[in-house]
Amino acid sequence: MIARRTHIIFLTTLFLALISPLPAAAAKKAAPRKVQTQSASLPFTTVSPEARLLVEKAIVTYLDKVEQTEAIEMLRKAVSLDPNFAMGHELLAQISLESAEQVNEQARAFATREHASALERETIEWYQDVSDHKLLSAITTMNGLLAQVPHDKTVVWMITWWLMTQQQYDRSIAIYEHSGIKNSPGLLNNMAYAYAYGRHFDKAFELMDQYVAAMPHDPNPQDSYAEILRMAGRFDQSIEHYRASLAIDPQFYSSQFGIADTYSLKGDQPRARREYEAGFRRFPLAEQQRVLWRTREAATFIREGDLDWADRAFQAIADDAHAHHTSLAEADTYRQMAMYQEDSARAQDLLRKADAAVAAGENATHTAIQQIAAQILRARVELALKTGDTKLAQSNLDSLAAMSENANDNLIDLAYQGGLGALLFSQQKYSEAIPHLEEDPNNPLSLKLLVTAYAKTGDRSGAERIFDLLSNLNEPSLEQALVVPPLRACAQDPACSSTTKSASVKVPHTL
Repeated sequence: MIARRTHIIFLTTLFLALISPLPAAAAKKAAPRKVQTQSASLPFTTVSPEARLLVEKAIVTYLDKVEQTEAIEMLRKAVSLDPNFAMGHELLAQISLESAEQVNEQARAFATREHASALERETIEWYQDVSDHKLLSAITTMNGLLAQVPHDKTVVWMITWWLMTQQQYDRSIAIYEHSGIKNSPGLLNNMAYAYAYGRHFDKAFELMDQYVAAMPHDPNPQDSYAEILRMAGRFDQSIEHYRASLAIDPQFYSSQFGIADTYSLKGDQPRARREYEAGFRRFPLAEQQRVLWRTREAATFIREGDLDWADRAFQAIADDAHAHHTSLAEADTYRQMAMYQEDSARAQDLLRKADAAVAAGENATHTAIQQIAAQILRARVELALKTGDTKLAQSNLDSLAAMSENANDNLIDLAYQGGLGALLFSQQKYSEAIPHLEEDPNNPLSLKLLVTAYAKTGDRSGAERIFDLLSNLNEPSLEQALVVPPLRACAQDPACSSTTKSASVKVPHTL
């Protein structure tokens, strides 16, 4: 399992300015404190030596050992020992698994930043500026941090992880390699994922071998190896590594759910559901983890084509999210439900419920609210195109364009590019659609259209390349469930006459 932050303040494409870092931001005078590191690294400034040790231990526990629950408890204890420990609040905001705590701790970090050192204040203000969409300020601050402490493990972890959330995998790897950090198994783990997301599996496996060797008695290297093997389509090997992880630590719950995810991608949905339920029975889960795997369990019904049971499963997730005042989980669940509906009126009703949940905005940051709202608008564009209402599709796309222009958020821009590509494709403007669909390279919905768009413009090699990428995409997402299994079935069925198959008759890899 990659060391994940479930509360992610996403970068914008403007962070590509990191290629040419700006001068370091001017240092600000910090209030005198009792404990502070003076070396060229991110200090943890606090009046409590015990709190500082807890934070240092929490970073190792979270990043290198991926024991998120234990790290969260350490951070909670640290900020209770020193309520003005600003960086402790910031780190807790980033790795907490509870939405309300994420929001509250970010506010506390910002409110107590004057008790911290200059570098800590810059880090906190960086996060806050991006959350508030003050992007130019955020870029300057982030570049300043990188210039001042390019070899600090905590800073390198933050920056490389942010870049990975923006799908800037090569840049993330470059920053890590420039850091010269070789003694962090956690960063080694993260970079293996960066290579895997970029489809460079040989390099990813090489790093995984190093990670396993560095921590042979820890479950996470086996868990991570399993996930990357699954991404490569090596399902049986993946399950073996997940079981090896559980043999080391029977309480390492992500491996149990990883087994379930793998059976689902492998095509055995009844077995997948048994494995999910075994995990739910065995392990108490934090809110966001519960939503994650309940959603993946619900997607097993999509893979089987049983939309009635899918509705029941997704509705239960939405009801639970509403009861726990997690508005964005509720909104995104309704958005996903709308995506697979055969009745357009039912889909519209679900999207209205998604909008209402976004408007409630309980326990959510402004950035996250905007990102979910953009995804809902994209779903509205695609629904309008499905029903042939080009005017409505254009209206929703206009709203999405305005949001993208004002927000300067890469995730929102991806939604806009995918929506615009879909609209142009529906108008048979294939050459115009291609560059926009290419801007959304990890969304199966866009990739499916891109295969046909290439074929329609006579680019057979492009169609085959994207078909190969799409048919070998093994992510346990709803979009993958909607697109990839039917594509694979069609590729292997001589009677299939879909336009996608006509673009390329290449059969997916079997590993």
